[in-house]
Amino acid sequence: MLRFAKEPSVTKFSLIKAIVKLYFLGALAVSFTHIIEASHKLDLHGWQSWTTPFAVDGIAVIGMVMRSEAFSSSTRRLGFRVQLTAGALSLACNVFAGNTLGERIYGVLIVALFVLSEWLSDRIESREVEEAREQAAKRSAAAAKASATRKANRQATERIVKSGKRRMRKELDDILTSA
Repeated sequence: MLRFAKEPSVTKFSLIKAIVKLYFLGALAVSFTHIIEASHKLDLHGWQSWTTPFAVDGIAVIGMVMRSEAFSSSTRRLGFRVQLTAGALSLACNVFAGNTLGERIYGVLIVALFVLSEWLSDRIESREVEEAREQAAKRSAAAAKASATRKANRQATERIVKSGKRRMRKELDDILTSA
């Protein structure tokens, strides 16, 4: 059993990310063989059956990459649609490749594992990221409070100035009318 006494969270974070990637690669490898088997059932042989997984799961991986934060929101939406379409085709191939109910269920589980590992990979964050987010929220709240304080001070100053001007006008009017 692995023990993580007092190890930095970065090590645990890296380990979990590595395990997720291994699951992803394992699911991809099994799906690869299922798609080749489905190709054989469709009478594709040789290079044709071996290139089919690249046309199916390869496109799903491209869609997955397109969904990363490095791209615009429209590219991420397109990537999701590409990944969804290729994933559905991969699921169909994995089910079609099975000869028994158990093999077909296994094909569904492989695609589910592929999707789950990709989903987990997108959502795993280190504690440092969370702490940085919390610090940014605190700074933002402090900046908003400082802005509100400056605005209130500016309004108070304007009221004092207006009040002072009125008082000065009244005193000047009193001087002029008494003279």
